[in-house]
Amino acid sequence: MLFTKPPKRDYFNPGHIHKPLFRERPHSSKSRSHTLLILVSLLCFLLGVVVSPLSLAQSGELVMQSEDGESTPALLHSTHVELQVNGMIAHVTYSQTFTNDTDEWKHGVYTFPLNENAAINSMEMLIGDRVILGKIKPKVQAEEAFDAAKKAGKKASLTQQQRPNLFIQHLANIAPSEKITVKLQYIQQVNYDNGEFSFHLPTTLTPRYIPGIPIKDLSDTVLSTQAFANSDKTEFKSTQAPQSAGNNSSRLTNNNTFISGWALPTNEVSDADKITPFMAPAQPDSNTNQLSFNATINAGVPLDSINSTGHKLNWHAIENARYQYRAWLDDKQTPMNKDVWLRWRPSKDSTPQAAYFAEDIDSDHYALVMLTPPQVNPDELQDFPREVTFIIDTSGSMGGRPIQDAKAALKLAIERLDTQDRFNIVAFNTSYTKLFSQPANTKPHNIKTALAFISELHANGGTEMAGALYEALNVQPKENHIKQIVFITDGAVGNEAALFSMIQQQLGSARLFTVGISSAPNSYFMTRAAQFGRGSYVFIDNQNNIQKEMQRLFSKLESPVLSNLSLTLPKNMRHNDNVEVYPKRLPDLYAGEPLLINLKVPDLAPEDHEHGKDLVENTADNSLVLEGTLTDKDGNTHRWQRSIKARYLAAERNNNVSDNSANTKPPRSTQSKGIATAWARKKIAALMDEKALGREENEVKNDIINVALTHNLITAYTSFVAIEEVVSRPESVNVSSQNIKNLMPQGTQMRAVNYPQTSANINFYLAIGALSSLFLVLLYSCDIQRFLLRQCRIFIKDKRVKHNG
Repeated sequence: MLFTKPPKRDYFNPGHIHKPLFRERPHSSKSRSHTLLILVSLLCFLLGVVVSPLSLAQSGELVMQSEDGESTPALLHSTHVELQVNGMIAHVTYSQTFTNDTDEWKHGVYTFPLNENAAINSMEMLIGDRVILGKIKPKVQAEEAFDAAKKAGKKASLTQQQRPNLFIQHLANIAPSEKITVKLQYIQQVNYDNGEFSFHLPTTLTPRYIPGIPIKDLSDTVLSTQAFANSDKTEFKSTQAPQSAGNNSSRLTNNNTFISGWALPTNEVSDADKITPFMAPAQPDSNTNQLSFNATINAGVPLDSINSTGHKLNWHAIENARYQYRAWLDDKQTPMNKDVWLRWRPSKDSTPQAAYFAEDIDSDHYALVMLTPPQVNPDELQDFPREVTFIIDTSGSMGGRPIQDAKAALKLAIERLDTQDRFNIVAFNTSYTKLFSQPANTKPHNIKTALAFISELHANGGTEMAGALYEALNVQPKENHIKQIVFITDGAVGNEAALFSMIQQQLGSARLFTVGISSAPNSYFMTRAAQFGRGSYVFIDNQNNIQKEMQRLFSKLESPVLSNLSLTLPKNMRHNDNVEVYPKRLPDLYAGEPLLINLKVPDLAPEDHEHGKDLVENTADNSLVLEGTLTDKDGNTHRWQRSIKARYLAAERNNNVSDNSANTKPPRSTQSKGIATAWARKKIAALMDEKALGREENEVKNDIINVALTHNLITAYTSFVAIEEVVSRPESVNVSSQNIKNLMPQGTQMRAVNYPQTSANINFYLAIGALSSLFLVLLYSCDIQRFLLRQCRIFIKDKRVKHNG
């Protein structure tokens, strides 16, 4: 078993009868004395906690102290996003500007989120009029180049990936009052579901819970003296070697160890310090962490609407440009404390059923194909009873609005259950609690009990998902019932890979659906968990959006699965042994869901010609065909299919030119830029999934590096680095480092979970214990003297009696 099951308790079936913890005893002076002793010991322990570095923290950020006594950031940060959508591909220019608002030289570290499908393929650093292009390198080489430039006093930037949706921007040697912009460009596939397109731009993150036992303590770092220092001098000397965490080493500047996050690496999350950036609450008049956003959408079809549920949005059609639209946030500067969800819906008569986008690079043909199953009436199809287990996250990160939204969503789901369904609820934080010992029917008293149980849920504690997931996955469903699991959470955990592995191993015939809650959920965990669980996902980014998104989920939960999918490629692709298609295993489809296929065909050759006509263009051999099955109310199986022609034109015979070369490439129709990059991103994601499921890391690493260097992509094993060759900071000038904080998601509370699990090593606590013992001895010295004197008198008396006898 991958995880040890944590303690559990049944809500209605306690395993034991309650007994008093202590028996009542007559009060005596001794008991009062013992009680006083215990209270004093407790006070001494609290004294140890009070003087520990953790208690000095006021917020989870490294702060700078200005001369007037107010804590202000030394580095100001803002982000500008330019979005260009063409069909199913979004081209994003993501510009981060950092301003050194002090009279000192600074290094900066900024941990920021992007969508899990973002494929960063370009980076440049702008300093005034100077532009320094970034180069993609293996991660270790990029780090070494950056560290050397940093030490030499050169301006440099390093962009790294820690998770598919979490990146780190390092900046070196920013002069006083200087402004540096790092411009990233990336490709992202647009999502399409239930007739609506959407683009997701994360702006901040919910602090991740870090499970496991710390594998090093604070004696290995300078966090105990640095992280909570009320000084603008954050430079501390260290004689220790840099400590490694996963594939990354601690940053060093003139022998200084710099802490990049609030958590310590553990045996379950080796890079915990890299994925836990310091956080701060949003301030109304803040001049940092501001976002501006503009979008141009070339939809190819007329649109009925463009909207963003969490932000005020303006949009209009572009004059003299068919089916092109412009959208922008109403506020020029928007606090980066909630994700941007941009959605656009085609008119009813223009809803696409299939699409083929292609790009050719050298001799390789890349394609992104969308195929939507035919619309069916659920009433005409077989309706199986369901056994649904609802898992709800009640950990501390859900505090505030998220737990209220989660409870509202869960109540809607419970009230929606059918009379033939069965259900249970598992609530978890540090441990988990089941509503019923076994799934129950949907009789009114069970529904009423469930609603009362939900009303009493509160957010606190850790985010130990494993036990709750294991419990839900291993319940055996009643015969003839479809097993479904609905997981409501913000996904704020650091051990995603281990959880994916468990879902894959324990899933069986079940289907796992995820509901993302929060202004900034961990969308990487939510989408991948649903993928491993052969289910689907929705995000609730706004309390006014609960009804709509849950309705979208209900339509999937209650609709039959479109299963046994198969994909037939065109003839000239089918005969190529090196064709790579993602996903490799076709998923089940639910109501309104299309199948998105990324494929690469190396050395695509033209087909033969007959009678001057292109057989490929006039036969089904030029089509991609998706087939599947549905089952009607009578239990009869029906096959269905959807097809689309591949988007290329075979070479026409020219009477004046004769070229019968077998390697002659057919000319193509208009290219769709970014298709190759999107394919590479999908391949890298598939390789990372293989690593999560147990494939040897070195093999995965080599495969990913080969793809990343070919397509110029940031990955877990490659990074972009930009270095200005001119030395700008004199060696004699001091420099200090700063973490650039993220804003807490809107509606989420700052909690103690945002700090290290341990704030000092064991020697510190042993010293406090020894001091406490000494204090107690001194406190009770009079009693001890009386006791010793009494014993001495008894001994002397006994000796006299013995002597007289």
